[in-house]
Amino acid sequence: MESLVKIILLDDHPLVMEGLKTRLEEEPNFSVQATFTDPLVLLEQIHLYEPDVVVMDVSMPKLDGFELASILKGKYGSSLKLIMLSGYGYDEFYRKAYELGVNAYLSKQATYPQIINAIRQSISGHVLMLERLFNKSPVEPLTPAEQRVLALVARELTNKDIAKELAVSQRTVEYHITSIIQKLEVKTRIGAVAKGYELGILGPMQM
Repeated sequence: MESLVKIILLDDHPLVMEGLKTRLEEEPNFSVQATFTDPLVLLEQIHLYEPDVVVMDVSMPKLDGFELASILKGKYGSSLKLIMLSGYGYDEFYRKAYELGVNAYLSKQATYPQIINAIRQSISGHVLMLERLFNKSPVEPLTPAEQRVLALVARELTNKDIAKELAVSQRTVEYHITSIIQKLEVKTRIGAVAKGYELGILGPMQM
């Protein structure tokens, strides 16, 4: 007989969480010990349940999923498996989850079978992450000037406004933007900004 897998759920959408709870408890060796909508309450009470797995939303009030994962991994290490559900598909977030020791980072659109598989894989010691994160060639780094230009593009400034802000010619700004787009392997300014957040060039994406 398979060992009982004790699970805790964290999501600030109770209806979504209750649907997942109902489905997980249909699995013969799964037991949902508790559900939480507040990560701070989870931190206060998790010791009462000694779970094997925490399935958690990334975007939470008061404490985001990455901060919570860091605290939980610091306290429980590899004995506690973490499954993250997120509406954000940025490579930066996958990398961050991997670096924190999260066992699986899944889309909020993941099916119940996918979540169940992630739980079982995590219990077996496996990590489910995007394979491309480990096979991708590194992006050519942006120069300090290009980073400043990209930051201003992210603020939705026009080329003319960027030139004024940096006290350079508009032609110089256009040159930098062309170089940024080529280095980041995107096709548009919007794509460059999205890639800048993904790679951490522009700092963390706001949750």
